[in-house]
Amino acid sequence: KSVLKRMVIVAIVFIRYVAMPVIGIAVVRAAHGVGFLPHDPLYRYVLMLQFALPPAMNIGTMAQLFDVGQEECSVIFLWTYLVAAVALTTWSTVFMSILS
Repeated sequence: KSVLKRMVIVAIVFIRYVAMPVIGIAVVRAAHGVGFLPHDPLYRYVLMLQFALPPAMNIGTMAQLFDVGQEECSVIFLWTYLVAAVALTTWSTVFMSILS
């Protein structure tokens, strides 16, 4: 049993899969508008996709090395990776429609 409250998990999933991709769209569009990025849509798609990916496993490795927050990391990974299947499909579609 984790000590994380349900609202904390919902907030993490919301920020990770709603707020971050929207920020990614804005950052990539701004960088492209200023001229920092090439015109290649695949390059911009990959950059946007980076904002929608689930958290990296190295966070869990650090929690194990420092022996803190292992249960919390496990619960967060469980929920973020469960939501990732739907979120990545949705955001990939949105990103492709923006770039086409």
